[in-house]
Amino acid sequence: MATYRDVQNLSEDEKNGLKFIYESGGTHQSLFWKTLGLTSAKGGKIISKLVELGFVTKEAVTFEGSKTYAISPAPIEIDYSLLMAEGHLSPFISHQDIDENSSEFTQWILSLPSLEDHSP
Repeated sequence: MATYRDVQNLSEDEKNGLKFIYESGGTHQSLFWKTLGLTSAKGGKIISKLVELGFVTKEAVTFEGSKTYAISPAPIEIDYSLLMAEGHLSPFISHQDIDENSSEFTQWILSLPSLEDHSP
């Protein structure tokens, strides 16, 4: 299953294609490349990469009398650990009106791991 982190490694055309597929709820490959102003070859390569990464699924169909593929968005796994620090949920998630000067927010920020903790 694809994760949001995989999106960071996509080209701009791939990101635009993925956004289009998710916003439209799915499309046909023949409409995909036309709508995005791509060649059919480039559109096909983008779809293939998105399928390979697990962002979308494709199924052979007939659309408007032509054989094409139905492209559907796949669920993306969310890494909720990014909202946590030492077992505490980000105050921006748990409270609607958080004061960034509050002691609760300051404590959460201080419990975040430093970048040095994650260096290779």
